Amino acid sequence: MICKSIEYFNFRNIESAHIEPSPGVNVFFGNNAEGKTNAVEGIYLFSCGRSFRAHADSEMIRFGEKKCFVKLVYSDLSGEKKLDFSMLANGKRSCRKNGIQLSRLSEFVGNFHAVLFCPEHLSIVKEGPSVRRSFLDMAISQLSPVYLGTLQRYNSILRQRNSLLKQRMFSGKGVDREFTDMIEIWSDQLAEEAEYISKARYEYVKKLEEKTKAVLSDMTQKKDSIEISYSKPVDKSVFFEKFTSSLDREIKAGGTLYGIHRDDMTIKVNEKDARSFSSQGQQRSAALAMKLSEGEIVRDDIGEYPVFLLDDILSELDDSRKSYILKGLSERQVIITSCGNDIGGEKRFYVSGGRYSLAE
Repeated sequence: MICKSIEYFNFRNIESAHIEPSPGVNVFFGNNAEGKTNAVEGIYLFSCGRSFRAHADSEMIRFGEKKCFVKLVYSDLSGEKKLDFSMLANGKRSCRKNGIQLSRLSEFVGNFHAVLFCPEHLSIVKEGPSVRRSFLDMAISQLSPVYLGTLQRYNSILRQRNSLLKQRMFSGKGVDREFTDMIEIWSDQLAEEAEYISKARYEYVKKLEEKTKAVLSDMTQKKDSIEISYSKPVDKSVFFEKFTSSLDREIKAGGTLYGIHRDDMTIKVNEKDARSFSSQGQQRSAALAMKLSEGEIVRDDIGEYPVFLLDDILSELDDSRKSYILKGLSERQVIITSCGNDIGGEKRFYVSGGRYSLAE
């Protein structure tokens, strides 16, 4: 898969830009806060339908403007395609594929594939469960629009269920028949979505472990081994029983205490919990191996490699890990951002004030 061109209008600090990356290694270099990460953000937007940085979509709109627009031309095994994305200041989105309006995010995600490496991903191992859940959800959603739609429904139902629990908490009332009838409706719907998500995550983690074992062994010259696991999936009836068996506790907490929104992915290096016992170097190696493996899983699924986006990640790595990453991504399209001017590439772009000029 190749990003052939990307256009930006009023996106972050970019007033207007048209970039045509090479199918190999591309380097965006320049000082901090000039627009390097903005370029990567715009490309990644087409793989997952949302920013990997913004807390609110409106943050992507250039200061003082009412709308931003990004257009991607890419090629895959079936030919050249176009995607465009626009965002209004009021939060309204518009997504199109080959000029045709798309009504759902799940129709937009899954067309273009990219794997992002950024400094935050080095924390996949050492940070809390929410970071690992986010990693799984974004990786699986690119491959399965059904998963993305199911996850959106789960989160919507969860908000409704939590709202009901909070209302009951503030009312000072306990569990009664009226409350039980209402909470069981939301619990039943939540259990149905949870069953699908838990199975999808479990199957993905099995693939991830297989790929990551090989990558980490190669990266560390067989010094380190890794195990990655996710709890075995259960059917809807088990989820429903869990959702309805601790209502008194959930009312006191004002929220849902069980479910896939609280799950975690267990990572062990050399048979020990990596979060607690691995060195920072081992944790980083494991995280990098997992991200490289994400790309391998995409290739197995769609028949070609995704675009690899390395946002200021090389500066965080020692020479051996940096060399391994660059060697491992040879013969693939790679877009690298860096403050330094010491990384070679087929195309190099100097970035200054949201402008991108081809460097010699």
